[in-house]
Amino acid sequence: MISLDAQEISATANLSARIYADLRMKLIIGDLRPNEAVSIRTLASDYNVSAMPVREALRQLASEEALVGAAKKAYRVPNLSPSQAANLFFVRSVLEGAAAELAVLNIRKGDFKILKKFIVQMENAWAKNDASSFLRANYEFHSFIYARAGNAAMQAIIDGLYVRTGPWLAHGIVNLVKPDHWLGEHTRIIDALQNRDGQKARELMEKDAKWGSDLYQRLSSS
Repeated sequence: MISLDAQEISATANLSARIYADLRMKLIIGDLRPNEAVSIRTLASDYNVSAMPVREALRQLASEEALVGAAKKAYRVPNLSPSQAANLFFVRSVLEGAAAELAVLNIRKGDFKILKKFIVQMENAWAKNDASSFLRANYEFHSFIYARAGNAAMQAIIDGLYVRTGPWLAHGIVNLVKPDHWLGEHTRIIDALQNRDGQKARELMEKDAKWGSDLYQRLSSS
């Protein structure tokens, strides 16, 4: 029989995992922005839980460099320099390109309908200036492809980079460029995957993911 203490520990762990997943997505879609403070007390109130599961979720995100400890009761989204942000986007673009090339070997016929659905979601969100919904669909499009690479280690690393670059991608598309400056390669990526052209898929995915690197590299040079 499980003791009450063990049950409480299990319940706290489950709560912490759910909070961690939710905060992780908030970072990916830019609902948390660069240098934004994240308070344990405020989050505990928002999630209607005690401080313990929130603290554990924040500690895990901090261990992944998605957050930094700012004070005893608060964390903060990292405030990277443009050069640091550019470097993260560059690494992500290289790994995503490799994943897209591998995905050509595993992509299935039914996957293209799903990928096209994500493009429609992105277009609809962009037309409404809904950055969060756009970035969620963008993440789902990219993550669907790199999950098809069949390399769990690579997938985990790319996913971690999405968490760390999400606030900066959101800042870029909302504050630093005009909407018509967003140059996505999503439709052409699907074409390359359908044609089983691994080299082209890699090239296009790198170009699409490198948008953030190019943006912040220009800022670091100005």
